[in-house]
Amino acid sequence: MNVTHITGLAALAASFALTACGGAGAPTTTNPAPSQTVTADAYTGPPAATADVTAFQVNFWNNVRVQNRCGQCHNATSPAQMPNFARSDDVNLAYAQANTVVNLATPSTSLIVTKVSGGHNCWLADNGACGQILTTWISNWAGAAGAASATTVQLQAPPDQSVGQSLNFPAAATDYQQTVYTLTSKYCVRCHSTTADPSVEQSPYHADPSLAIAYPAAIPKIDFTGCAGSGGNNAGTCGTNSRLYQRLLTDNHNCWDNCASDAAQMLAQIQAFAAMLTPANIDPSLVTSKALSLTQGTIASGASRYDADTIAKYEFQSVVNNTTFDTSGIDPSADLTISGNVTLAGGWGINVGAGGKAQATTQASQKIYNFIQATGEFSVEAWVAPALVAADKSYMVSYSGGDTTRNFTLGQTNQDYDFMLRNSNTALTGLPQLQTPNAAMALQASLQHVVLTYDAVNGRQIYVNGVAVGPPDPQKGGTISTWDSTFALVLGNEVSGDRSWQGLIKFVAIHSRAMSAAQVMQNFNAGVGERYYELFNVSTVTGVSQSYVMFTVSQYDSYGYLFYQPTFISLDPTVTSSNLPSIPVQGIRIGLNGGVPQVGQAYIPLKTTITPANYTPQGEVLSSIGTVIGLQGGPLTDQFFLTFDVLGSHSNVVVEAAPSMPAPAPGPVAADVGVRTFAQVNSTLSVLTGVPTTDPNVSATYLAVQQQLPATPTLEAFSSANQVGIAQLAIQYCNVMVNNPTYSSVVLPGVTFSGSTYPGSTSAITTALAARVLGSSLHSQPAASTVTTELTSLINNLCTTSACNTTARAQAVTAAACATAFGSADMLIN
Repeated sequence: MNVTHITGLAALAASFALTACGGAGAPTTTNPAPSQTVTADAYTGPPAATADVTAFQVNFWNNVRVQNRCGQCHNATSPAQMPNFARSDDVNLAYAQANTVVNLATPSTSLIVTKVSGGHNCWLADNGACGQILTTWISNWAGAAGAASATTVQLQAPPDQSVGQSLNFPAAATDYQQTVYTLTSKYCVRCHSTTADPSVEQSPYHADPSLAIAYPAAIPKIDFTGCAGSGGNNAGTCGTNSRLYQRLLTDNHNCWDNCASDAAQMLAQIQAFAAMLTPANIDPSLVTSKALSLTQGTIASGASRYDADTIAKYEFQSVVNNTTFDTSGIDPSADLTISGNVTLAGGWGINVGAGGKAQATTQASQKIYNFIQATGEFSVEAWVAPALVAADKSYMVSYSGGDTTRNFTLGQTNQDYDFMLRNSNTALTGLPQLQTPNAAMALQASLQHVVLTYDAVNGRQIYVNGVAVGPPDPQKGGTISTWDSTFALVLGNEVSGDRSWQGLIKFVAIHSRAMSAAQVMQNFNAGVGERYYELFNVSTVTGVSQSYVMFTVSQYDSYGYLFYQPTFISLDPTVTSSNLPSIPVQGIRIGLNGGVPQVGQAYIPLKTTITPANYTPQGEVLSSIGTVIGLQGGPLTDQFFLTFDVLGSHSNVVVEAAPSMPAPAPGPVAADVGVRTFAQVNSTLSVLTGVPTTDPNVSATYLAVQQQLPATPTLEAFSSANQVGIAQLAIQYCNVMVNNPTYSSVVLPGVTFSGSTYPGSTSAITTALAARVLGSSLHSQPAASTVTTELTSLINNLCTTSACNTTARAQAVTAAACATAFGSADMLIN
């Protein structure tokens, strides 16, 4: 395979600059409205000269040469804009031109990708989605002659930024408004604004009349590398990496006078912006790495994924006009329309609330039917984090016409995953479903990789976090020729809206082949979301050329960053295990915006030594644990660095201050006494009545009311429901006691039950019950009369209501008095 690296990009950029709003730049070409009809005209030119040209033709050229994409400009007829890689007359000439704007080794860095991602003639409503799709096409081209289009990542050295020089974008837009915005709002507003004419409107909207829109859009286009703040300018390099400056200087984009002088004006305003900022102050005695932001790392998402048969893919990097995009690159694009309670999650993904869903049209969804019917097999892959583990019949991914008819569905029943499939052996509903075993509790309220696969030989299979879970499919051997082509793909619900699922969906892909167990594990290991390899430069500390401590970092959610697996690595190919010195490493801390957060520092205990024996070209892993650091300004502005207690010959061991005990939070005063909990109540009633806890009558009652008895000993947690449960249990214990002469003779000595027990034995019974529940010789206890008086009143009332002239009635009244005494606070207070 001919892998061409980009060379001379600066010279090529000028010829590749297409979009401009006026001035000296090339004229703007307005895109036609996006269309799902994207089939290119039949090719009648010379055949592909090599296998690599054929791979280019099939995977890239046929997709970009259509008129609503690159073919409208980069053609061989009109306007014949160079490089004309989308020309339709000769695929070989187009191939030669494409190699000037494509990097097959690292597709995401291709000039065509960065241009379109930056706002150059994207055919969708989201520039990032167009960039992802182009990356997919280039990756497919690169992988066509290789190993089934597995994506790889090539580490890129980040900019060299000292921690002391780190500048952070302020939260307020005032400094931007007084500097850079004076130019963008004047010269860029005709295009880069939400108020622009739709025929020329382009993102980013860094010139928008609303600073709330303009400032966040400008931040990614401004680079403070080389800036020291307070007027500092490191050898004149401050701001020269900024895209706003480079577009004028190199691309001649929308120059309003002379491009060189316009670029100089823009650079001066960027430097003026930097001069208003105060560099982060860091203790000079600390052993630190260089600093970098999240997006200055190498994108790690999708590294080594298996995507050869992907026909629909959703990475949820953005939502534009309630639409999130299918970035598989397979036409027609089955984009999803968001409705109901669905929001974009930090670090890529969507949060689905009750009633929300994301659904494709039936027309776009038909490609799923077409591709899968052609192969007779498929896979559904999803990264999900269920919000509830008690949810019955809620659906994450469904290709269906409603809850009573479907092609396939990935669903949840409590802690089980369900795979419903319509085939020749199942009903139109996809039942009976294949389900993960109840005992496995495979579904957890955490981020999980779930894959459903189907083929006629093995039937349905469910994989969770790379491992097959569940029994063999009893319905295997059928066919899916009974599918309906008019159904729609929906996430987070059913198309009928009555199977709402709640949680986080970070990724979904549909494949036209059943993935193998190895391919499932490959994609699980590849991970998901907005992940970066953050390379913290430690060359000056270790003395090892191009050496870094590399973390895999992602925006964990809207509140924090996940740091994982610190690894020592050198990007210098001459550094090998044969010449690497031993390097002690101890006590790593993650710094943020010039400070070191107190929470999340999981690598303080780390103590290891980098050795030649353990070092490989992929580096040496220092720890396999992860930690979460709280987000401050956000991924566009937060800057990270590392500090070390020991690194190589440098040391500055930080002695942690002894933690101080915080003052107790003000609140209600807790009671000095507590209550007996459920087991203590049961045991105490057994002691009071003499009835063993194993008695079948009382044990049955205890099991029935156990959940209703006090679970905690605090008096504040005691409720009326607890008292009802205690009363029921006390009645059962007392009833068994009074009906058993052995037990009653101990609790009520000298008392016999007959029609004359009351009123003659009233005093003996109340005195015995009071003495038993109150105890004796205690430091503090209620007076016995408080119990005997109440019990006497109760007995008199009961015998007045219904005469106590039989043995059965006497036993019943005695049991009531017993339950009143033994189920009271005198027993309960502990």
